[in-house]
Amino acid sequence: MTKPGYLFIGVDMHDEDVMRRYVDGTTPILLKHGCEFIALDDNADLLDGEYRRQRLVLLRFPSLDAVRAFWDDPDYKPMKELRKDASETDVLRVEGFGESQPDQAGEDGEKPVFLVGRSQVRNPEAMKPYLEFVPPISARYGAQVLVANPDYEVLEGSWPAGTFITLRFPSEKAFRGFWSDPDYLPYKQLREDNSEGMHLMVRGV
Repeated sequence: MTKPGYLFIGVDMHDEDVMRRYVDGTTPILLKHGCEFIALDDNADLLDGEYRRQRLVLLRFPSLDAVRAFWDDPDYKPMKELRKDASETDVLRVEGFGESQPDQAGEDGEKPVFLVGRSQVRNPEAMKPYLEFVPPISARYGAQVLVANPDYEVLEGSWPAGTFITLRFPSEKAFRGFWSDPDYLPYKQLREDNSEGMHLMVRGV
């Protein structure tokens, strides 16, 4: 079973004209390696914790090896240097959770949103109810677990230790419903009491 690979990218742009050249030059290389553009957000919502970059991007590849093949592609090297001159960037390479699942559609063509974050548990025993009871609550809102992995590679920039997490919701309405669900709120408090991390809502494409 081949698991999908993901690139999470946080970017602060210093020269938007150069970055447009970067995107134009990099897109064909990404497509060559089977990349899917699943999220791009210049106004992501920071839900808790600390993290701020101007633009957040989430890319999906057929496998973790495909991510590495893109990153090491000789055609990408000049594009990478172009980006470094025009931005500050965090780039993470991480393997997805299980097989790539069919994306559930939102209502009336709504775009998906992604809950992206990291979690470092301080009290694993206390977190057991969260792990048991939260997945069924999120499933009511069409959540799909894409990534839940502590073993990621920081290719560029920095990222604190912890489990990297990405869930897909079929729409922003669905996500907001989950995040404010009275059944979820006590477990959210339990998580905050027994772990540290951050969570972002990133809009899909």
